[in-house]
Amino acid sequence: MRREVPLIITLVIGLIVVLSSVTTGNIPGTETSFVSLYQLHISPWMRIVSSFAVGLAAVNLLRLHGFSISRKRSGWAYSVLLISSMALFACFRSYIELNLTNQVAAKNYALLYDNIRTPLSQTIFALIAFYIASASYRAFRARSVESSMLLISAVIVMLGAAPVGALMWNKFPAIQQWLIAVPNMTGQRAIMIGAAIGGFAASLRILLGQDRSYLGGGE
Repeated sequence: MRREVPLIITLVIGLIVVLSSVTTGNIPGTETSFVSLYQLHISPWMRIVSSFAVGLAAVNLLRLHGFSISRKRSGWAYSVLLISSMALFACFRSYIELNLTNQVAAKNYALLYDNIRTPLSQTIFALIAFYIASASYRAFRARSVESSMLLISAVIVMLGAAPVGALMWNKFPAIQQWLIAVPNMTGQRAIMIGAAIGGFAASLRILLGQDRSYLGGGE
């Protein structure tokens, strides 16, 4: 029963979630629809489980970085900064949620968020651009017909997006838009369809009890 009960619960909940997306009528013999059943009973529990998952991730983060700090491993100062920042934002946000009428605290929190976290995030993305450029240089080498086409397309897209491209030739922006809207979208849709089929197959295996890895084992 330790395995049968979780499998039955998984099957029932999964069917309710799936049917709530494709049906609008009431469940036969009842005055309740799958949509209302999902919204009233399943969705709140999903938020609760998600909250516990975030809490578990925070505890795991504290454990890993706390161990790094206690052992004085390389880069432990960054671990101190990470834990301090997480504690600061968590305490500050908790205070705001408990004192919704305190507009001064809300403005200070927004000021802290907008002037510290957002610039740091933008800096990280700006640094990633150099790694992307380096990886693109290594990947876009004309070693075959396919790589040559990829190189030419990438150059046209970059020229079409940059202002200098339109100055060089006014057709670059139009060609760039066509490459993004037609060949690129075609490839993206094929990948999304393949991922959707894979997700459907994995979900079906879980609903039918073929995949029991969430029970703590592969059987």
